[in-house]
Amino acid sequence: MINPPRRGDGTPDEADPVPDSRDGAPQLDVRALVVRYGTRTALDIPDLSLYSGITALTGSNGSGKTTFLKACALLLRPTSGSVSLGDRGPDRRTSLRRHREAVGYLPQAPDFPGHFTVREAVTYAAWLRGVPRSRRAQAIQHVVEDLNLTDVADACLRSLSGGNRQRAHIAQAVVHEPAVLLLDEPTTGIDVEHRIELRTYLARMGRTRCVVLSTHHTEDIELLADRIVSLREGRIVFDGTPTELMARADTGASTATARSVERALRNLSGGGSAEGAEDGGR
Repeated sequence: MINPPRRGDGTPDEADPVPDSRDGAPQLDVRALVVRYGTRTALDIPDLSLYSGITALTGSNGSGKTTFLKACALLLRPTSGSVSLGDRGPDRRTSLRRHREAVGYLPQAPDFPGHFTVREAVTYAAWLRGVPRSRRAQAIQHVVEDLNLTDVADACLRSLSGGNRQRAHIAQAVVHEPAVLLLDEPTTGIDVEHRIELRTYLARMGRTRCVVLSTHHTEDIELLADRIVSLREGRIVFDGTPTELMARADTGASTATARSVERALRNLSGGGSAEGAEDGGR
């Protein structure tokens, strides 16, 4: 079983109350964000603020989910607009570094050398994300324990099962205790048991952090999401709570079950199925 996330002092935070996803100051601000590839507009987000809690990012193939997450992680340069942490914009080089140190990002298909052990991979991520040398070993040990990777910590990534490998990549994304966590299809390609454990971990992360996850699993939305942002052709077609989604999509359902979520998203997208709604890196 994956252990609850820990605070900086190593104590579990499972007793922390779950915040309203729109309470307090935004963790991430998106302003007039446009990404174009040639003449094609891949993303056009006029205004979006993201808060503590879990936001599910949905949409069909090519809707812009992966592009949005990469832009929020400052891994691609937008054509225009900005992404910033709260009121701090990435205007200077130091701000860019600070932004990347405050954000954790998990790509849909992590490409990390398979000969690295889990501990080596997490150690590299800790160094890359600016974890001070004085507390690096403790941070690595905590995240290895929290994600139940102790037994495979010295195993090569390429030798791991799909579930363990995904947890190792998540450990890389969270070892620096980011305020914002961006996850591209984190529950895809892993078995049911690992998926349940991972959802438990993400739910606890969402108590104190801004977690944005793209997903085509309607169970993720039903069980995790405080907020849903749905994209179509790079634009937001819905932004609200699961309950608001049910009302907006006129499904006849009052609660967000996996089936009613899928039906609602299909209605919003003009008939496309919620299943298979992966972004293919676009």
